[in-house]
Parts: sequence; C-alpha cells; structure tokens
Amino acid sequence: MKREIFDAKTRLLMRGDRRAFETMVENERLSVREFEALSTTAAARMALHAYDSSPFYLDLYSGAGFSREDVAEPRNFERLPIVTKAALREAGDSVLSTAIPSKRALVSQTGGSTGAPLRVRNDAAAPTAPMWWRIYRWWDVHPGDDMAFIYRRLRQGREALKYAAQWWPSRHIHLDARAITDEAIEDFTNRWSRVRPRLLVAYVEGATAVATHLAKSGRTLPTTAVSVTAAMLQPGQRALLESVFCAPVYDTYRSAEIPWIAAECPQHEGLHVAADQRMVEIVDDAGRRVEPDVEGSVVVTDFSNEVYPLVRYEMGDRSRLLNGACGCGRVFPRIAPVQGRLADVIRTPSGRRITGGLSGLFLGDPEAIRQMQIVQASDYSIVIRYVATRKGEATDAAARAARALTALVGENVDVTTIEVSRIESQAGKARLVVSEAPDPH
Repeated sequence: MKREIFDAKTRLLMRGDRRAFETMVENERLSVREFEALSTTAAARMALHAYDSSPFYLDLYSGAGFSREDVAEPRNFERLPIVTKAALREAGDSVLSTAIPSKRALVSQTGGSTGAPLRVRNDAAAPTAPMWWRIYRWWDVHPGDDMAFIYRRLRQGREALKYAAQWWPSRHIHLDARAITDEAIEDFTNRWSRVRPRLLVAYVEGATAVATHLAKSGRTLPTTAVSVTAAMLQPGQRALLESVFCAPVYDTYRSAEIPWIAAECPQHEGLHVAADQRMVEIVDDAGRRVEPDVEGSVVVTDFSNEVYPLVRYEMGDRSRLLNGACGCGRVFPRIAPVQGRLADVIRTPSGRRITGGLSGLFLGDPEAIRQMQIVQASDYSIVIRYVATRKGEATDAAARAARALTALVGENVDVTTIEVSRIESQAGKARLVVSEAPDPH
C-alpha cells in the first residue's frame, strides 16, 4: 500500500521527476554507441553553458586560450582546464550562472574534511530524486518503503512534522551521526524494531559504530539493503555491517557538491557511474585521462546543475576506471571504490607523496581487521592504528600490513602498529590518513 500511495503522489505532484525516472531506467540499456553519444554531447553542452553564462568559466576558458567554438566542440572537452575546490572558493558567486533564476539555487556546503568548507549551490530543477529512485531499484528497495538514516542532520519541531507528513504513510527513523552514544543507539534500535525499515542509509563510520555496539551482545537488525557513503568502506567494515544488518551492503559515491555520482549494483563489481547525469574522468597529476585500472584523481562533470556549473571538477578523491562490462548488463561505466582522498597523503623525508595503495593494506585479512587508520608524526614515523574483529587476534595481520607499508614507503621510515578499540570519527566520518609530516619541499 505504501508503494502504491507513493507512486500515486509522484504521478500527481512530481510528473517531471516521474518522466525523468523512466528515461533514466531506459538509459541503462542503451547501446555503447548510443550511450557515448549521450554522454559526450551532455558534457559539451554543460561546458558551453558554463562559458556562456558563468563569469568564472568565461575567464577560465578564455584565459586558457579556448574560444566559444573550441568549448562547443566535444573533442576538446578533456583539454578544458580542471576546476579545483580552492578556485571555486576564491571565485565565490562568480561561478553562478547569470542565465538561471536565483530561486533555483539551493545552498549546500561541503564538510571541509580537506580544509575549509566550500559553499556551493545545487539546482532545484535537477532530477536528483529520480537518481536515487533508480539506484534504490537496483537494490530491490522502493522509495516508498520505510527507511532508517544515520546522518549529521536531524530535523526538529515543525520541520520534523512537515517531513513526516510529506512522506506519509512511509516512516523514516533517524540517528544523529554527531551524537552516537550507547543510549542513542538503544533508542534507535527500539524504533527500528517498531518500524522494520527495508533500507539503512548511513555514513560508513556511523553505521559501523551502531553495528559494533550491537555485535557485542550478538544482536541483529535485519533489513533488505544497507547504503553507505562519506568515507572509504573497508573490507572488515562491510563484513561487520552485513552480519549485523543481515543484508548486502552497497557502497555509494556522493558529495555535497554533486549528489549521487556512483553506486554498487547487486553484482558488487565496482560502482556504476550515473553517467547519463554525470561524467567521471580519472586523471593523472597533469590532468590527463589515464587508462582503465590506473589509479588517479577523480574529476566529475555534473550535467544537471545549471545554477552552479561544475565542469571537470576535481573532487579531491582517488579511484580508477574498471575495464569490461558488469555482469548486470548496465551500460554505465564503473569505477573502483574510492581509495581515499587526495589529502590522504603519506610524505617521506625525500619529498615523495604516497596516496595510492594505502587502503588495501588489510585486503588480505578482511576478517581479522575491522578498520584501520594511518597516523604519521612530524618525524615521518608511522603508526597503523587498527580495530581487530576479535580483540588480540589480529597481530599477524597487522605485522603483514606494517611490512607492506614499510616496503611501499622505504627511506627507513619507521612503521609500527597498535590495536585500538575504536577509530575516532567526526560527525560519522573518519580519515584514512592523519599526517603531521612536513613537506620537505
């Protein structure tokens, strides 16, 4: 009944989103040639829109020697300058399109995990809701199903009542990721038992904290699917979450700047890019696209945000494009799970910066190690802090990880390990690397 009511409400009140959703589902089965034409055309269209209506992009592209005709040519797209967070922060409102009404601009702010927060605008006209409707469909979840959320934002008072009325008869329960105490988890668990949500949507670290608490007493919270975001999902965390929530865990790639970039399907063969709505490029340090299976920096173009164009925007994350087709048959390209941020850097005394290969240190022992964090001191020494699945039984796995990291870093950098009871997080998010090491250059 809840699904039928949701469908009826969207057909009456969200007709544009319903049409967008149906088109998105059809796009999954396009031929490779049809899909590539759709993607390249959309990317060039957004670049031209940015050139024509955003003072920031006009200056950026003109300053790099690109004319309007150059920008309009799809073959030139990958040569356009890459946009960084720092550049957007400095540009301020000059990024905004002068051709779009200001009432379509929805303020969004990044969490600032790599420095100062960035204030961007999302587009109220973008088909964001159909994007998550489509992805939930992959997981056998309907947007009208009851759901649970572990996020930083909690609605209170009149806002909470309005939200509940909007989603009636579906029920949503929330846990504030900024205040995950034992008491808060118990209250969340009690509400879960009454609602029995079919989907949990959570920050990785928030879901891990809840699952760790419940695992101590052998309790479970069965559901249909678990969707996680906001941090790298480590293998041990996936195993823990699947055991407590008795459901498959789906990694997703999202951000405040660009919602719903990529997500896993039930095949778990990488994350499908929502490539009819976004273009994801993996580039090297010079901004050139790299071959599939080569790790690099993630650069994203949002096809649906006309208010605040994000064209070839460097996310600050690292990943790689995957070769071949997924077993699910969808045409969308896939990326490997995001392997940490560009800010997750180990430095060596000679000035080398190591950003790749760090998240895989415990890939051979996912059952032994639940979570880990690399901490580098100002003298370049490194401590691997890790949470063992069973206390005191991961010494050998930690020693292997230390040897692997020692070989990766070299230069006589001291690498040690320490078992801890938890990895500290902030608002449900935890950094892979925390470094105080200076850059010798």
